[in-house]
Order: sequence, then structure tokens, then C-alpha cells
Amino acid sequence: MEVVWERPYEVFSEFMAANSYKSSLIICDRNTFDVCANKVKETAEKANIKYKIVCFEPDVVADEYALGKVLFEIEQADIFVGVGSGTISDITRYTAYKFKVPFVLFPTAPSMDGFASSVAALTINGLKTTVLASSPEAIFVDMEVIENSPKILKKAGFGDLMGKITALLDWQLSHIIFDETIDLEVLQIVKDTYLKTLNSVGENHFYKNLLEGLITSGIMMARVNSSRPASGCEHHLSHFWEYHRIKTYHGIKVGLATLYVLRFYEHFLNLDKSRILERKEYRVDIESWKDIIKRGFQPTFESIIKQNIGRVSKLNDKEFRYNVINRLVGKKEVIDELIKETIGIYDELIDAYKKLEIPMNYWEIGIDENLFKISFLCAPNIRERFTILHLYEFLGLTDEVVQSF
Repeated sequence: MEVVWERPYEVFSEFMAANSYKSSLIICDRNTFDVCANKVKETAEKANIKYKIVCFEPDVVADEYALGKVLFEIEQADIFVGVGSGTISDITRYTAYKFKVPFVLFPTAPSMDGFASSVAALTINGLKTTVLASSPEAIFVDMEVIENSPKILKKAGFGDLMGKITALLDWQLSHIIFDETIDLEVLQIVKDTYLKTLNSVGENHFYKNLLEGLITSGIMMARVNSSRPASGCEHHLSHFWEYHRIKTYHGIKVGLATLYVLRFYEHFLNLDKSRILERKEYRVDIESWKDIIKRGFQPTFESIIKQNIGRVSKLNDKEFRYNVINRLVGKKEVIDELIKETIGIYDELIDAYKKLEIPMNYWEIGIDENLFKISFLCAPNIRERFTILHLYEFLGLTDEVVQSF
């Protein structure tokens, strides 16, 4: 996959000719048409490339309706061209995947990390879910468009990229406790890119670093065929808030959730081994858990309970508990070192949030106290992938941390 940073429209024309693509489906929204898709259209006209445009409203959601609209309007197309960021990117990559057609992207804002990804985030039955999709053949970047994109979208991209801080910790935690496969080279590349961006806040090349970091994150997901390098419980929290229609951008929610998840890691750092050993006898109250799911996942709680009842019941298996507790105690120093190394940037992270005016408290984005408190109990049920929130569910200490916020 090629990322083109110079002469994007000219190179796009050359790319189409080199691959003998004669027809295209341009997918955009009304805003991205004005700032970028019209230039793509003009480029296609000059190169005698047939095109059809599917243009959504700016508030489109990547759901069943949006996918159906592409299905309804599609005609013959050798390639799909997505012009936009998160939602447009997901609609394009998933429909291209289903129609077995290649696609390229023109990002219009550094707002999320899915540009190069091989998965798409879709909203199905009201709940955000990740599904298999395609990676783009190429990404064409018009830096003038990126630099002039709305400030809120840049904040969202930064929040999404900083979510890698806790995502990587979650991945390492699962590797240490459950021997989950980990790619240390991928982990280091993602870490380097979020640090490079964090260190450049306020500098001239910040937005290029930000977009490059977001694209790199997607490439790393494709390399390991998983969103693990980029998504942990900070994303599960964001998905839960999205389920409850919290009206702000995904990356803003991810960035906020990252700060709270770091507090869980700080709590673990200060957790004595003796306290962990005491949790061998802890048992999850299944009926109380079901009640929380009913409150947190109306009206789809029955499917959530069905999907998670086996996982939660296993937490009460004596042999399983003893094995995990013993592994946790035996590896405590190793985990602590990883946490110390990571949270050393906390002050710099807070300074960056302040400079960029990114929300740092749940009420700033419209989350009420009750929803906030059950978020950390409900988030582990979004996806079975092991994270620090799954660990605290296992230990029965989630409420203790939440009460300290």
C-alpha cells in the first residue's frame, strides 16, 4: 500500500492509468465533496475516467442504511474512491470488500486511525462492532485539506492516537497473563509513532505527524490482521458511550477514556501482592452482573448476556482463578515495569490535552454520573478481548477504582 504525500491528484490520475482503471465510484459527504471530492471528480474528468458519486449527509453513520445506499446506487466501477475520514472510510472499505472491488482513500482530516486498516467499524443494531474489510490500494494526502480541516476533527485524531498508549498496555498484559501472541516490532512502531506525535504538539509538522501516526497504526493492524495494536478497553468504553448516543467524535471519547484507563493501571501499580492473593476467593455475583447488563444495554441486553455468560461464569471457576492469580503475582514486577515506563509521559499527555483543548472529564462530553460509573462494568462485555478492565472485573475491584475518580 502506497501513501502519497505530494501531488495527490496528479498521482491519482497516474495510478488509475497504470492499473487500467476506467470507472470509479466516488463516496463522500457534502462537506468532503466541497473540500476534496470535487477535485477528485475534476481529475477523473480530465483523465476520461467514468465516475458516479454517492454523496451522504455530513452526519451519516456507517450503519445498515448507509451500506444499503451504496448497494442501491452502485453501477459498474473498477475501483471505489473514498473521500473523507472515519465514517466515509468505513463505508467505502466495507462495501468495496463485499463487492470484491479495490479502493483508495483521500483523507480529509486526521480524525481517526482506520485509513490503512483491514477492518471497518460499523454500527449494527445500534451497537458499534468491528468487521473484516479491505485495506486501500493507496492513500492520497492533500496536506492543505488536512491542515484546514475542522479543529474538532484534529482533536479527535489526537485522542484516537493517544488511545494506543493503553491499547498497547492491554496487549502486553494479555500476553503476560494469557500468552496471547504479540508482535514486539509492531508494538514498538506504534509506540514510536504516538510518542513522535505527542512530542510535536504545537510544532509546524504536528498535523503531518498526527496523520502519519494514524495511518501507521492502521498499517500495523493490517500487518497482524487484528486491531489489537490500536484498540483496547479505551475503545470499549468509547463504544459503550456511543451505544448511549453520547454526541461527540469517536476519537474524543477514546482520548477521554484513555485518561481513565491509565488510572486503572496506576491503581494496579500500587496493588500489593497480598491484596491480589486475597482475590482468589472472590466470586462474581452473576445475578448482579445481569442486572448491570440490563441497565447498561437496553434494549439489547439479552444478546449481550448470551454472548458473555460463559465468559463471566468462567471467572468463578476455582482452578481458573487460582491459575490467573498465581500468574499475576508471579509476573507483578514485569507488569509494573511496563506500567511505570508508560505512565512516565502522563504529565506531558495532560499538557497536550490542555493545549489542544481536549476534554479530560466525563461531564464535558455529556456523560452523566450514573452512566459513567457503570461504563467500566459494562465495557468488558463489548468484546471478549482481554484488557485491564477485564482484569479488574476478574478481581472484583472495578468499583474501588471508579470511586476514586
